[in-house]
Amino acid sequence: MNRYLTYTIPVLASLLAACAGDRGAATSAQPMDCAEAAASVAVNNPVRGTTLRISKAQSQAATASVKANCLVEGAMNERVSAVDGRPYAIKFRMRLPVLKEWNGKFYMEGGGGANGVLTEAFGLAPGTSTNAFERGYAVIATDSGHDNAVNSDPNAGGASAFGRDPQARIDFGYNAYDVVAQVGKAIVATLYARKPEHSYFMGCSEGGREAMVVAQRFPAHFDGVSAGAPAMGLPYMASYAPYLGKTLAPAAAAAGHRDAQGRALITKLYTDADLQLVSNAILDACDSLDGLKDGISNNLAACGDAVVVPKLAALTCQGGKTATCLTASQISALRTVYAGPKTSTGVQLYPSQVWDPGIGGMNGAAFNQGFRRWWFGTYDSPTNNAIKLTLSGPQHAMVWQTPPVLNMTIPQYFDYTATYNMDDTEANVNRKTSVYTQSAAEYGLARSSDLSKFRQNGGKLLVWIGNADAAVGVNETIAWYNQVDQRQGGKAADFTRLFTVPGMNHCSGGPATDKFDMLTALENWVERGVAPDSIPATATTPGYFGVAARSRPLCPYPKYAQYKGAGDINLAENFSCK
Repeated sequence: MNRYLTYTIPVLASLLAACAGDRGAATSAQPMDCAEAAASVAVNNPVRGTTLRISKAQSQAATASVKANCLVEGAMNERVSAVDGRPYAIKFRMRLPVLKEWNGKFYMEGGGGANGVLTEAFGLAPGTSTNAFERGYAVIATDSGHDNAVNSDPNAGGASAFGRDPQARIDFGYNAYDVVAQVGKAIVATLYARKPEHSYFMGCSEGGREAMVVAQRFPAHFDGVSAGAPAMGLPYMASYAPYLGKTLAPAAAAAGHRDAQGRALITKLYTDADLQLVSNAILDACDSLDGLKDGISNNLAACGDAVVVPKLAALTCQGGKTATCLTASQISALRTVYAGPKTSTGVQLYPSQVWDPGIGGMNGAAFNQGFRRWWFGTYDSPTNNAIKLTLSGPQHAMVWQTPPVLNMTIPQYFDYTATYNMDDTEANVNRKTSVYTQSAAEYGLARSSDLSKFRQNGGKLLVWIGNADAAVGVNETIAWYNQVDQRQGGKAADFTRLFTVPGMNHCSGGPATDKFDMLTALENWVERGVAPDSIPATATTPGYFGVAARSRPLCPYPKYAQYKGAGDINLAENFSCK
């Protein structure tokens, strides 16, 4: 049998009989060949009510960069939409080590943005130098039910165009992660002739929302879940897009910043130096509140409006704009967007942002995760390219309200954000129609505080987020954790812990100790019963702090790292969580 052939479903269906002739019938105690295992799962689909097609089942020899593996690709529930006429499917890719290198465990990686992309399924574990596959995991990934190469439409929100199809919304919201996890586990059990000993899910941003989804909706699927920057309230979080547009566009226009089409150019509202002034003001107000002046604001609870706003006011230009001051309109716009999206009557739609010096320091490899890139865009861009406008704006219109707002290009969605009525948000998020039978709130929210079944199944959940995350607000994450803790009678830390990272931007970056190994911490908790009382972290860009290297312990909320009073302030060993 040639193990390097690629099999499609007609071949797979007949492959089992052929294999029985030359190897004998496979049993539960007999590991299978890569193609045999995929064929068996395809014929014996473990998920009732779904279709399953395997498009590739191929043993791959080791290369200089990738260990030998069994690569499986497939699609579930292939169909043509009755709404937009486009083909859809829940695609997946799986990479499994050879038997002798398998660690006995299963890993599912979360997606990002609007998904629609099938990764290489190496299981990128945030903060680690090795991925899950290299550690010996069998890894699976999914595009969540739509393909950006097939379903994107430049005249319907680009990659968010899948929001036209009601089932694609549901698959993206929660369904894909359930059915793909089941198929992945079946392939593991068939290939290795035993079920995985432990199963893990890890993701950040949209992948963090998916992590919350599996813990809340499918509590028996995974033993350990890591949710980074979880966009758990995404249907409401998306309202930050029009809120930013409505707040920042008038300020930019008043300052004379417009693009070639006459649209307000938000990218020019703040220079990098302006944002660094804000960062320095926050540091001036909050750096020492944790007991040590070291360029990190650890005491999140104390760094509020009462101490920060006077420092910002002191930056107000007394005359014309200079490099050392901010205009009153710049300060006012910033304070307004930091307060979070509201209706005209002051109803909070999404929590406020916290003050953190991570708003500055926009250079470096993690720039795309930075505050500037999310809220304002790159200063030199001739068009508005803030991620909150180019990604979150179309998502808000196409995916997170019912019915979707159709027939607009990406630039036109900027006009949409500027004219959107924030008072319509609640109705839009909760509306259903005869075509869209689930509301955005029903398929998209992942902020339930009821994790009782996950806990009963022995699940462990690590949630982490940067204090300077401009995409997902840390205040929402903290509020959720407090609700879980209240529901659990003050015992939430027995199975879930929250780590907030001072200075860190979205998933990484910023003036922060943003490199940490959540997977090892999760493994220790799940497999050895050792709960993480702190997690070592280092700075990927220590130059932010003017030092060669810096480390800190990440502390479970509400604790934060406090200096012991002696020793090098750049070494984690001289700090404790209190």
